[in-house]
Amino acid sequence: MTITVAIADDHSLVRQGLRRYLDMAEGIEVIGEAANGRELVELIERSTPDIALVDIRMPEMDGLEAARQIRERFPEVGVIMLTAYDDRQFVVEAVRSGARGYVLKARDAEHLIQTVRLVAGGNMVIDPQLVVALAEELSQAKERDRRAETLTAREIEVLQLLAFGHTNRDIAERLYISPDTVKTHLEHIFEKLGASDRTAAVAEALRRRLIE
Repeated sequence: MTITVAIADDHSLVRQGLRRYLDMAEGIEVIGEAANGRELVELIERSTPDIALVDIRMPEMDGLEAARQIRERFPEVGVIMLTAYDDRQFVVEAVRSGARGYVLKARDAEHLIQTVRLVAGGNMVIDPQLVVALAEELSQAKERDRRAETLTAREIEVLQLLAFGHTNRDIAERLYISPDTVKTHLEHIFEKLGASDRTAAVAEALRRRLIE
């Protein structure tokens, strides 16, 4: 049975090279190309492939958002991220977005072809160079989730006011507490959410839907 593949990368030379390698592989057929995530989703709407080979950084719609939309609308399509980024956070975000494979562009064609076949067979494949980093990051994320569950009602209130752009003094006045107490709450919030500053804390709280 032929494995059908769609390629998404904003560099035409990369797409052409990938198509050439994949079309040479037995049992694999490239059915279309896209220059960004939006074009990829439209391509999949027209002809649902078995595999979508996707770059992370693309204009209009990046690979992570494309993966999320594909997971929601076309869950039968296996998304493989093919990228130069070996940062563990990219790997985690890719997996959370629904990617079933993550391959570095530094790998050879045979590794990519093998990954396509494995993902088409229902497996998840992460580049060996990143497996340990992914496991560590997921473990740390699980610990952060556990700590986030211990946020007190007061800390949630402080976070919500923080999201509205209030200063420490504003928050203190609204909650009838001292600025020093607000500072202490923020220190606890940062620790529990694994955040380094106010902006990161709000972003993480929004992502976890702890606040609106």
